[in-house]
Amino acid sequence: MPSCLFRLCLILVVLAVVTPAQALPTVFNTDATFLAAAGGGLTSEGFESAVPGTPTSITFPGGTFSCTGSTYCPGFFGISTMFHDTGSQSVYFATPDTATFTFGSPINAFGVAIGGAGDVAPITLTAGLSNGNAAPVLTNYTGPFTVFDTNRQYFGIIDTLPFTSLTFSGSNSGDGIFFDTMSFGTAGTATDGLAPVPEPGTLLLFASSGLLGFSSAAWKRWRPRQP
Repeated sequence: MPSCLFRLCLILVVLAVVTPAQALPTVFNTDATFLAAAGGGLTSEGFESAVPGTPTSITFPGGTFSCTGSTYCPGFFGISTMFHDTGSQSVYFATPDTATFTFGSPINAFGVAIGGAGDVAPITLTAGLSNGNAAPVLTNYTGPFTVFDTNRQYFGIIDTLPFTSLTFSGSNSGDGIFFDTMSFGTAGTATDGLAPVPEPGTLLLFASSGLLGFSSAAWKRWRPRQP
């Protein structure tokens, strides 16, 4: 019995030391800080060549923008030529429906300008990533309906895990939200965040096997001799 307890304690120590905690995504609220952290190599998208795919989806080079819900999409969802941050077009949706950017290949960095949020009521806007992580975009934010003028916000995120889609959801209803000046890709070097890393389970297997062998030998030396 003591030998089993000794081994169990060692296994728990290995679990605590070897299994790494998943790092949270880093969030940025200005273009400059996000782009500086992400480095070169990101793809810029101003939705100038975006086109409708279906009543609830829009295609752009590298991915799609889609709407899920039954309150405003289809309906208040699409491509706007009235409001834009750069160029002549942006894309938009309205809460409580959700909007999703989906990319053709995994990325770990995403940034976008947001216009017109919080004009109907304070909004808490969140972004959910396909890798299971989530991040705050706006928290209890109120702004006028001066899209990309005096009401321009920015959201950027860099994650240690790759993702292929990102979904925006808001806490209020009837809030028209516009997106433009988007950047996406891989932060840092060509493999940062997307390179294979040793599986924690593999590390644990080797470490626990070694410690179990050590514990067995140590217990044999340490245990009291029977009379």
